[in-house]
Amino acid sequence: MSNPFGDQDSLALEIEADEAMVAQLPEDSKLVSTTGHGASLWTRSARVDTILADGVPKAYFLKVAAGENGRSMMQGEYESAKALNAVVSNFAPRPVGWGTFKSNPDLHFFLQDFHEMDGEVPDMEKLTFKLAEMHLKSTDLHIKMKSEYEKSGGDKFGFHVTTHNGSLAQDNSWVDTWEEFYIQGMKRMLDLEEKARGPQPEEMTSLLTPLFEKVIPRLLRPMETGGRRIKPSLLHGDLWHGNTSTDIETDEPIVYDSCAFWGHNEFDLRTMRAKTRFKFGRAWLKAYLEHYPATPPVEDFEYRNALYILQVARDTLRMKVKD
Repeated sequence: MSNPFGDQDSLALEIEADEAMVAQLPEDSKLVSTTGHGASLWTRSARVDTILADGVPKAYFLKVAAGENGRSMMQGEYESAKALNAVVSNFAPRPVGWGTFKSNPDLHFFLQDFHEMDGEVPDMEKLTFKLAEMHLKSTDLHIKMKSEYEKSGGDKFGFHVTTHNGSLAQDNSWVDTWEEFYIQGMKRMLDLEEKARGPQPEEMTSLLTPLFEKVIPRLLRPMETGGRRIKPSLLHGDLWHGNTSTDIETDEPIVYDSCAFWGHNEFDLRTMRAKTRFKFGRAWLKAYLEHYPATPPVEDFEYRNALYILQVARDTLRMKVKD
């Protein structure tokens, strides 16, 4: 997908604030400026500076995407940030609202608090503690938080809206087991890849059959059999160093660009591995496990982590193909 918002040279210029976005600002706020603040291949973003009714300056971060997929992306990111903030405070920017431009019904936006960030990888101890805190607290809040959208009264894996890994729509349909959810997610991504690139080659097909029939059941099913069960945790969904930073004002870690869902907490640890392109290494994994130990059977932990990173690699490839 090409960038629908213009070339990179225009990103720092002041842009026109749409009426629908302005309506999301607190009552009696005064809009000062809306200035371009970066872009990806499928979104454009801006800093929105205002003066609140009491005279205090307040900045917001605006993200804009085009088309029906863009609309789903903005809704998904808003609902993700809303859920994360309901579990722990000051870990993700507070969401303000989302909607569709009145001036252009093909453009959709997500508005949240603006944070000055240092652009560096956060402190390991602080980030892993906060992440574990979110995972642990959310297991107790799961039934209550999903009750508005899913009425079974029991534990479920999924989310109440579609969320997106980059521009790729995840299958967040509610299911009873983590194994079911992981399989449906993998199949959704493989379907998107096939639509973009054509049918899978025979060599890949020969690998996928044992993956779904043997590897995934072998690694995920033991966590939910023999009297064991996984309590769904609220996940960031796309946690890697590029979606984290440190708030300059508070010196606390902050995460963003979430594609949340209720899943196995270890899924959020998938980029904490040695010899990968990610800056989270095994020390981060060890630090996290001090706060939230590995799920039994513990002897399968390393293999599960390797399985979860497999989906990161395929998601990255599909986004490159799609773009």
